[in-house]
Amino acid sequence: MIDAARLRITLHDLNPAPWRVIEVPLSMSLKNLHDAIQAAFLWQDYHLWEFEIGDKRYGMPFDDDPDMKVHKASIAKLTRLKSMKGESFLYTYDFGDNWEHRIDVLDVFEAETGARLPRFIEGEYRTPPEDVGGPHGYEMFLEAISDPSHEEHDQMLNWYGRKFDPQNIDRQTVRLWFGSLAKARPAKK
Repeated sequence: MIDAARLRITLHDLNPAPWRVIEVPLSMSLKNLHDAIQAAFLWQDYHLWEFEIGDKRYGMPFDDDPDMKVHKASIAKLTRLKSMKGESFLYTYDFGDNWEHRIDVLDVFEAETGARLPRFIEGEYRTPPEDVGGPHGYEMFLEAISDPSHEEHDQMLNWYGRKFDPQNIDRQTVRLWFGSLAKARPAKK
């Protein structure tokens, strides 16, 4: 058996709010959790990001700004989630658009030996396009693409480049991306 957590990740400031439930091994790093969130939401990993857990921030520290006090996400393990069942923490992606995600620790459990983790469990609603301009820009984007008489309708459709359905999360692609992250985990010793 291996220690794992079930997390519900909800994108703030949108109505309806896109959310995902994933399971992750507690042996993985916060950097690996970032990768799993990118896969769950089909983000493209173009931008900076960080986690806020309690009073600590984790991400990719800048060498030229030692006062930021950002801890390396690549070495911080998820083992601390063992004591956080029922609690939450924040993940911010793209400091320009400022996509804030609330991560709720739904459960901490022992996954079966050989479980392929991380894994996508469920979710609803599509993630906004990259660089759409944050929650306000996304709202304007949805207005424009849903109204053929909107002055920016054609421009927004051309900018995005394909059909956009805010209800469809494209589970098949999410599962494909998770398949590239998942590893069969041996029994813990």
